[in-house]
Amino acid sequence: MGMFIKINTDPLKVLESARFTVLWSGGKDSTAALLWVLDHIRHDDWNVLYIEVTGNTHPMCTQYVIETARQLGIYNKLIIRRREDVDFFECLKQYGLPIIRHNRWCLHKFKLPFMLRDAHRVHVLGVRREESRARSLLYSFVVYSMQEDRLLVCPIFDWKSEHVEKYMKEHSVELNPCYSIYGHSGNCMFCPNHSKDKAYKTLLDPEWRAKIVDALKAQRGKHRIVKMWLRLADQIEKTKPLI
Repeated sequence: MGMFIKINTDPLKVLESARFTVLWSGGKDSTAALLWVLDHIRHDDWNVLYIEVTGNTHPMCTQYVIETARQLGIYNKLIIRRREDVDFFECLKQYGLPIIRHNRWCLHKFKLPFMLRDAHRVHVLGVRREESRARSLLYSFVVYSMQEDRLLVCPIFDWKSEHVEKYMKEHSVELNPCYSIYGHSGNCMFCPNHSKDKAYKTLLDPEWRAKIVDALKAQRGKHRIVKMWLRLADQIEKTKPLI
């Protein structure tokens, strides 16, 4: 995402007087950030951007976003985008794992073009400090991204996971159904940052397992992440019941 400059200011003060876009992945954190906006912002000059990662986003995630937007009465604010000319798994074969900061091709190829084209210059994110050490160091409640020349507002930065789920329940908003099956939102079915548990649950689905294994076997190097996913896939294949 480029270099960040932390800004010591209140997220509410920024959003009260700004045109902004909520970046919604269908995950619980970005859903909580969206609900926070609905609770706290009184003007109507904002929209919501949902981006599919072509070939790597589960249809259930997209359906969840559409249905929840209708439930919340903001479907008219929702912009859904996806690239039609590229496929995630073909890119994975070609470019390798998107894990190094300068090689985050998944962001630059599938999301950033729409973020720069369709979103306002102020973005609301569901980033939380406890999600990772990297996030705690890079982000704050309000940061300026030098690379994208965008102001990033993270209103739930200090929230815990249980706070997020409680907040959603208080608003009668269900979790994305992908969580109960795969352990994650399904916006990115394969992600090098998925935990071993999430990877295993994802690979239990034969359709996604086939796509993921095919792309990972094409990798030139055997990165530890590649090895983990392929090892888990092999374990699942060996324990499949004989028909």
